[in-house]
Amino acid sequence: MSKKIENTENEKFIVEDAFARLEEIITALEAPETKLSDAMELYKEGVVLSDKCRDNLEGVEKEIKILNADETE
Repeated sequence: MSKKIENTENEKFIVEDAFARLEEIITALEAPETKLSDAMELYKEGVVLSDKCRDNLEGVEKEIKILNADETE
């Protein structure tokens, strides 16, 4: 299993790294040998990463809308 992504204040969140980690989590959750307790921890991590990705992508979308609005004025 790969290392959990830590997002400290000094470290920039990289959505591509989060997507890669989410893929690893899905693979681990689909594996029959994954213990229930490990699956729960992986699931929790996946939910947090998913939320961060959504927030990040929504922020980018807002920036694009602002830039596009500036161009049409």
